[in-house]
Amino acid sequence: MVNMNRKGLKMLPTITVNDEKCKEPVSCRKCLLICPTHVLGLGTDVGPQKFREIDPSHFIVRAVRFDKCSGCMDCVNVCPQNAIRVSFSGGDAR
Repeated sequence: MVNMNRKGLKMLPTITVNDEKCKEPVSCRKCLLICPTHVLGLGTDVGPQKFREIDPSHFIVRAVRFDKCSGCMDCVNVCPQNAIRVSFSGGDAR
């Protein structure tokens, strides 16, 4: 299910993850596992920590390959915290 505009061109999504709602991305990972095109990835909200363990509370989910999003909304539907929103230009966000 690729979202197309009137001219038949693929529309790129806007994907946002509310970090206030997504508190435990390392232990949950449901959105990361369900995405068929691996759009979402795990990152940190701190800079590189060479040879240091990063506290799990600093990990965040981000769209790293939004151009590969098929618009299936599996990530939105599986999120137990309702933290993910996906919208396409001119369309409604879910």
